Amino acid sequence: MMSSALAAGGAAAHDHGAPHKASEAAQCLGLPAEKIAIQTYTFAPVLAGIPIPAEWDTLPAGEKFERLKPFFAKLAGAKPDPARLASVLKQIADMGYRNIEGMDLIGGSDPAAYAKLLKDNGLQAVASHGALDKTKWPTLLAEAKARGQRFIGSGGFGGPGLDTLDHVLETARNLNELGEAAAAEGLTLYVHNHTGEFDNRFLYDHGDGKPVMTSAWEIVAANTDPRFVQFEIDVFWARLAFKPDRFDDLLAFLEKYRSRIALLHMKDLAPNGAVTDMGKGTTDWRRVIEAAGPQIAYYIYEFDFPSDPAKAAKIGFDYLSCG
Repeated sequence: MMSSALAAGGAAAHDHGAPHKASEAAQCLGLPAEKIAIQTYTFAPVLAGIPIPAEWDTLPAGEKFERLKPFFAKLAGAKPDPARLASVLKQIADMGYRNIEGMDLIGGSDPAAYAKLLKDNGLQAVASHGALDKTKWPTLLAEAKARGQRFIGSGGFGGPGLDTLDHVLETARNLNELGEAAAAEGLTLYVHNHTGEFDNRFLYDHGDGKPVMTSAWEIVAANTDPRFVQFEIDVFWARLAFKPDRFDDLLAFLEKYRSRIALLHMKDLAPNGAVTDMGKGTTDWRRVIEAAGPQIAYYIYEFDFPSDPAKAAKIGFDYLSCG
């Protein structure tokens, strides 16, 4: 998932080299269906009534989101048409998905009606992206529990942000507070990256009196309690941040921090920096899965604003599951 605030950043400045041959990418992964989920943001164009031209599917992510900026207002505080939401959830279930990760647009639905739609379609909400708002947090926790979620999270790291070291440390404190409240209700808080969490770097003392340049992501990890705060790695954005031609650096990061990483966003990267269909991009997914470790709870498919969400989602499920 990507917010409009992140649209101007992105892919254009990176070298999108492929770490493996295209023929290797075409082999499906065979992940168990119970560990596969879909981020419903994939269907945002349908739920919000935003037509996406097919030619936009091949645009580098930064350029695509620049073109989408005029439409983002339709997402702010929107509540999807109940019939449209029902149709989308039925499509998701018919493809073979059992689990979903919700988002703000669906979160605006009537909680009871949303829960019924999930049950009627045999779907389980396992996680959700929403606001990290302390005033709304008790309500959000209660709704997540009512849906039977295991995780509750956000598409970002929340306020005050990651633009200064002081803000990074304050953000970490806020996450600890929210995460402790979530844990008291049997839920696990998680946060999701784009590129800024890795691109923003600060001199930070890791305890040896020798400050070194450290990413905001790592500083947040160092200053949050693993019992209360976990992470969802969006592989697409992480690859851009680590540079696509330095794939081994990303793998080393995943292995180093696997105890903090609970979820993966499975989103493939085209050579030009566009999101592309799973298995048709440049990511060696078997190496990603191995590096991230066996503790990953869910492998969550996502495609940001595809022109044909149903087609993209079906390709994603078939690639992940060999369905």
